[in-house]
Amino acid sequence: MPRTSLPATLADALVTAREAACLTQEDLSERSGVSVRAIRNLETGHTSRPRKQSLLLIAKALGLPPDEIGRLMRRSGAERHQPPPGLVPAELPAAPRHRLVGRTTHLDSLRAYLSATEHGDTGRPAVVVGPPGAGKTSLVLEAAHGVRDRFPDGQVFVDLHPGASSTPLTPDEIVPRVLRSLGAGPAVDHPEEAAARLRDALNRRRVLVVLDNADSEAQIRPLLTDGSRSAVLVAARRELPALSDQFRRHIGVLSDQDALQVLEDLLGTERTDAERSAASSVLRFCGGLPLALHIAGLWLSARPHRSLRDLADRLTNEQDRLRFLHIGDLSLEASVAACYSSLPAPVRAALQRLRTVNGDFGVDAMVTHVTPSRGPAADLLDDLIDRQMVHWVGPAADGRLLYRLHDAVRQFVAYSPVRSWPPDRVADQIWLPRQAVDSGRTEAGSVRREA
Repeated sequence: MPRTSLPATLADALVTAREAACLTQEDLSERSGVSVRAIRNLETGHTSRPRKQSLLLIAKALGLPPDEIGRLMRRSGAERHQPPPGLVPAELPAAPRHRLVGRTTHLDSLRAYLSATEHGDTGRPAVVVGPPGAGKTSLVLEAAHGVRDRFPDGQVFVDLHPGASSTPLTPDEIVPRVLRSLGAGPAVDHPEEAAARLRDALNRRRVLVVLDNADSEAQIRPLLTDGSRSAVLVAARRELPALSDQFRRHIGVLSDQDALQVLEDLLGTERTDAERSAASSVLRFCGGLPLALHIAGLWLSARPHRSLRDLADRLTNEQDRLRFLHIGDLSLEASVAACYSSLPAPVRAALQRLRTVNGDFGVDAMVTHVTPSRGPAADLLDDLIDRQMVHWVGPAADGRLLYRLHDAVRQFVAYSPVRSWPPDRVADQIWLPRQAVDSGRTEAGSVRREA
């Protein structure tokens, strides 16, 4: 049984004990059941708040006597990580003041995942994706506030696309933005050097980075480091399939029961029970979207003299519905507009041509309204699904796949000012996959390539 005089730091103590036992990190992992990555992080000082159970397993596998095990455990408790000198950012916007009905399972899983990164077990981002108005930002902020105490080196928040009239932040803009928040040294001119400095800062600290309104994988990649104890939490406007190792949670519309609960939380059960029929109409017109339901509830709670029937009557006309789902700085129309503005021109053109399609549709409708080629039509449907404009309904009785525009998206392209861009202005802009254009397989008469 090897006996060692443990050095001053936990990392040095573990290396000394392992080498005295003539074990490699792989040997120690096999004996203790603790992963090689976790052992490596402990020995390099990247894990300054190790789990007691992991330390006990390692100490027993090393054959340390009880007194040295005790000193090892006391040392791990004494070496509580202190924030690095300089600014410790606390940038999270306020958490939602209302209960996130129907999101408990997602919230619990996100918090559990983010907490697990404390031990450097993963560098995968946590990504929340869903249609406009589904409450992605609210869910992400609620999850972030629930775990912020586990990130003593700070919490950074970046809105990657802060308005419909702005352009999304590029990776070369995101990296220095986060570096400034972390106070990670003087500015550097070269993007590669800045990215390396950011990776180093995230590896040395325990930081939570929250990214809102993400639109591409390229915006996320500079923040990902293998084995880091920092974490990245993303609210995404579209699927990010090229982040193959992401911890993904998709959120959609609420069930009828949960939608009613949102109204009851804001208005009280007495008021909703008194006008059950009108409440049902309001729920139907809001389409189960948390943002729409929240706006409706706030509108009514601010007007105790108005009835639920008054609001239901205002929302009956589909042409005015998005305009009426607005209170203060909350607007369902603005939420959809922000997502719509970030779409490539051919995708916006396709939505314009689909604006008269009400209900379920298949590839045949795409061929009729958008592009005469079935292959590109199916590919475009996939793109619309990824971008949260369309959702898959299921197979029809004859086996055809059916899709549907999200209600708020369809109302936006049909009735909002975007109608000033008529389909005939893009009549020659037939959507085709880039590879089809590049290979000359243009199945339509005139094609304009996207830059």
